[in-house]
Amino acid sequence: MIRAAPAAQARPAPDAPASPASEAKTEFGIVPIAGGSTDYGIGGGFLTNLAGLDPEVEPYVWRLEAAAFISFKTKDGAPSEWVNPYQDYYFLLTVPHFLHERLRLELRPSYTRETTQRYYGLGNGSVAPPADIPGRDFYGRTHPTLSSRLRWDVVGDLFVELGASYTENWFELDPQSTLAADMNTGAPAVRALLGTAAPHGVLLAENTLIYDTRDSEITPERGQYHQLKIRYSPAVASHLPYQYGQANATFRFYLPLTERLVLALRAVGDCQFGDVPFYELARYEDTFAFGGVNGVRGIPGQRYYGRIKLFSNVELRSRLFDFTAFRQPFAVGAAVFTDFGRLWTDFSGHPQLDGSGLGLKYGLGGGLRLQQGKTFVIRVDVAWSPDARPLGAYLTAGHAF
Repeated sequence: MIRAAPAAQARPAPDAPASPASEAKTEFGIVPIAGGSTDYGIGGGFLTNLAGLDPEVEPYVWRLEAAAFISFKTKDGAPSEWVNPYQDYYFLLTVPHFLHERLRLELRPSYTRETTQRYYGLGNGSVAPPADIPGRDFYGRTHPTLSSRLRWDVVGDLFVELGASYTENWFELDPQSTLAADMNTGAPAVRALLGTAAPHGVLLAENTLIYDTRDSEITPERGQYHQLKIRYSPAVASHLPYQYGQANATFRFYLPLTERLVLALRAVGDCQFGDVPFYELARYEDTFAFGGVNGVRGIPGQRYYGRIKLFSNVELRSRLFDFTAFRQPFAVGAAVFTDFGRLWTDFSGHPQLDGSGLGLKYGLGGGLRLQQGKTFVIRVDVAWSPDARPLGAYLTAGHAF
């Protein structure tokens, strides 16, 4: 899945490839991507970045990131027919000094259609079958979203951010699937947590308190970045039926070990309360928690569903060498990492769903990083987990955290 790295207020990075300090310029980068899996089939697209730089403005005047990916595979039972199981498109516009020196704007329209969303059951103890059967184990979700955030530099390294988003949701669900069975005939607690798969909209408002001392929002090498976030969705008439909230605490540390070696640490606690849409139980903020590109890597995306999530990431990043191509500065890096955590179905105990032991989920892996200029990073990661089939592979923009 294509995802943008989380953005924040920045300070200039001492070792980042620098443009000439005497002139404003526009920085552009584009990378074609191709790949595939047994779930998504084969596909391709691009990641691109366009940024306006000025020596008098840090970290940049504006930045536009965009990505597109579409995949195709043969239809089950009809190898002569092709279907489109996955599409993902987005734009992310960032203006660090919007209308005021201390005000930052982020605007992100996106469109995603995915027909291979997994569901094997609720809870940390859910058991995946030996092999996936699409009609039984997958459901489809289409969800265009428009989100915006405004961040105010309060004082020093402290920031307050206000955001809002609207998402429209449509689903494709086999009546014989595990998800449909749990929604219709599961235990009362399971039915209450899952609700239905009727089309609906979700309006979210969020408030965030941020502490940020990083030297760079693109490739941080020192400093901290912590946030406390509250999100709330009101129920409005029949088309916006879900009234729920989410509380998140995320702590990030970046420790330089040598001139070219950085230890990056992250700890995340996330809980949801109220009438939560079933697909959000596998997510924190705007991405998957256990699985996917920015959570516990190696685990298939949306593998585990629950309201309470705790996980951590430890990543050792190295900057290998710099070079210049097509009059553009580049830097190549590598990383090794371990991600681990656990979730719980709900605030009340459900040992039949979550198990009673430690139940730790984890992934181990490594990857490469390619940075172009000051504002564009491509990340390639490969991760193994006991849940992996056989490995998780990710190509996306920006660091995981």
